[in-house]
Amino acid sequence: MFKSILGRLFWTYAIILMLVFTSVAVTVGIFVNHFAISTHMNNVISVSQNLEYWTGSLQIEDTDYRARAAYKQLLRSWGSFLNSDIIVTNSNGEVLESTTSSATVPDELVHIVTNGNIIKKYSTLNGSYKNKMMVIGVPIKYQGGIVGASFYVTGIFDIRKTTLELFMMVIITSLFSVLAAFVLVYMQSKKISKPIEEINKAARGIASGKFDKRVEVTSADEIGQLASSFNFMADSIEALEDTRSEFISDVSHELRTPMTSISGFIEGILDGTIPPEKEKEYLKIVLDESKRLTKMVNDMLEMSKMSSSEYKLDVSEFDLNELTRICIIGLCNRIDEKNLELNVDFEDDILKVIADKDAIKRVIINLLDNAIKFSYPNTTIGIRTWIEDGRARFCVGNFGDGISGADLSNIFNRFYKTDKSRVNEKSGAGLGLSFVKNIMTLHKQNVWVESVDTKEGSTVKYTKFTFTLELA
Repeated sequence: MFKSILGRLFWTYAIILMLVFTSVAVTVGIFVNHFAISTHMNNVISVSQNLEYWTGSLQIEDTDYRARAAYKQLLRSWGSFLNSDIIVTNSNGEVLESTTSSATVPDELVHIVTNGNIIKKYSTLNGSYKNKMMVIGVPIKYQGGIVGASFYVTGIFDIRKTTLELFMMVIITSLFSVLAAFVLVYMQSKKISKPIEEINKAARGIASGKFDKRVEVTSADEIGQLASSFNFMADSIEALEDTRSEFISDVSHELRTPMTSISGFIEGILDGTIPPEKEKEYLKIVLDESKRLTKMVNDMLEMSKMSSSEYKLDVSEFDLNELTRICIIGLCNRIDEKNLELNVDFEDDILKVIADKDAIKRVIINLLDNAIKFSYPNTTIGIRTWIEDGRARFCVGNFGDGISGADLSNIFNRFYKTDKSRVNEKSGAGLGLSFVKNIMTLHKQNVWVESVDTKEGSTVKYTKFTFTLELA
């Protein structure tokens, strides 16, 4: 019953409704009972005032038979009106007139009433009644004194019958309301649980490899937001899966090509196909391919290590400008190969920052390497450092094909490559910029990319990467 969200919601609401209904029923029962007794008391007091008038006026002790008969008829009429037996006594407790012939009143009740008190007691009246009755006693006053008492005997069941009738009316009305509430509760519970069930089904579908599963968003409340978040997550998982599949294909190709070259050249040397004078040249190619394989494997291992929560930064103070110069010197040969010009702009000669020096060196080399790789020959690469908003900033930009809008949002994703071709110069596993993003995230700093047209109608774009660091 309580295993599903629908069951828990429905029965939780149902129990709350039943508790509310029970509380209301008990409260209404008490109120109606009190109201019935209070109304009966008021009626009795009104009748007693008339009875007091006629009792005093007729002077029962001395009236004739016809007056007494008329008086008795009045008692019966009032008794019928009140649905009660009426007993009239003198101050000594003797019954002067009564609508019932067998009833007597206990002396203690007479004594209390003739002392001027109105009472409400439950009694059998000296055994005159089998069950306890509600007895209301009212003093009878005549010419300034108390000459007797009138007692109104009403069955408790008769009072409760009126209470029960009123109570049943309330209960029946409430039951219809509760039934309607149950229907509404079930519908609302179903409305809440259904999208959660759909999300659950979609989640199981994605877990089984059906990455195209999505949930229909039908509301703007928390459930609708959950559905939207789930769809966003599913989109991300599907995109990651597509990227992973593409990465496996790319890596398989990248690994296969050098391994084929290495095995082919070594076989050629061993079987004598390659002349001895060219062995050194081919062994150099084998060495280069081996280094490329090693770098690719190391990159993937490093990426895995950086994803671990145990990875720690070795933070220290250093000069960002000096580190940039060192990185540029290490890439001079590649810069010269494409006849690129460097435009270096340091706002200050020294820019002290606090970070992991080796990690930031890797970030700078990655960004410079990309700038060189994707620059058109004979163009300029811009490098700039400055201070803005209390942080050090580094920027490198180049002229080339640029990055499309669709690629800009994914450029830092792991395994993502903007150039889908496998031209040797632009090949790679697509891990470089992901390293950059991870390193800056570990430093709690920002990195972003911009790619804009250089002029209207031109296919050349200026692409620049910028990151921030904490000042020393």
